[in-house]
Amino acid sequence: MQALPMDSQPQSTDSIYSIKLDIFEGPLDLLLHLIQKDEMDVRDIRIAEITERYLEWLNLMEQLDLDVASEFLVMAATLLYLKSQSILPSATDQDALPIKNREELVKQLLDYKQFKEASQVLDRYAEEHEQVFGRSVDSGDELGDLREFEIKATLFDLLSAFQRTTERLQFDGDDAYEEINEEQITVEEKMEFLERRMKESEQVPFEDLFSRYATKVEQIVTFLAILELIRLRRIIAIQSGQFGQIYIVRREG
Repeated sequence: MQALPMDSQPQSTDSIYSIKLDIFEGPLDLLLHLIQKDEMDVRDIRIAEITERYLEWLNLMEQLDLDVASEFLVMAATLLYLKSQSILPSATDQDALPIKNREELVKQLLDYKQFKEASQVLDRYAEEHEQVFGRSVDSGDELGDLREFEIKATLFDLLSAFQRTTERLQFDGDDAYEEINEEQITVEEKMEFLERRMKESEQVPFEDLFSRYATKVEQIVTFLAILELIRLRRIIAIQSGQFGQIYIVRREG
C-alpha cells in the first residue's frame, strides 16, 4: 500500500483503522463516477484520460488506507492495457485480462449503468416504505425543498467531497497547527463523537463534520469514521442531486 507524502503521513496508519470496500462500490462504479464527473459520453470514453483519473483515485484510496479489493487492481491493469493498445496495438498480451478491448468495456459500463439505475429506483421505493427520512426538516434547510430529488451519496461522491473539504481546510488553516503533537485519536473515538454530534441535529452538511483546526490525520480518521457509521447503517449520506451538496443524516431507530 503506497504511503502518504511525508508531510501528511499519519503515524501507524494500520493501527488507526482499515475500511473494507466490499460493502461499498466496485471498479465499474468508480469508472462511471469519473465518466459522469468529467461529462464524458460512456460510448465515447477518452481512455488515456480516464485511465489517469482512475489511477489517481486508486492512489487516493490507498493513501486513506482503504482495503482496496483486487477487482480495482484488475480494472487498473485493464485500463493500462487499453491505453497501451491505443498507442501500440500489438505491444501487450490480452489473454490474462477480463476485458479485451474498448468495445467490451463500453458494453459492460452501459449494462452496469442500466442495472445500477434500476437498483437505485428499487432502493428508493424500499427506503420510502421504511420511512427512513420520515422526520421533517426545518423549512429553511437547503435540502428541505429538494427532498423529492434525494439520492444516496456513493463512496466516490464522499471521496470527492473529502478532497474538496481537505483542500479548503488546507487553504484556510494554519500550517503551524500541524506541528503540534497531539494524542492520536482512533476511528472508534471519532465515531462516538460524530454520533453525539448527530444527536444534536438530524442532518449535517458533510464538510461541517471536519474541524478547520484538525490535523491531516484527524481529517482522515473523521472520514473513515463516517464510512464505518454508514456501513453500520447508523447514518446515511445523501445528496440533493448528482454531484450536489452531501448531507449526513441520522437514521431513525
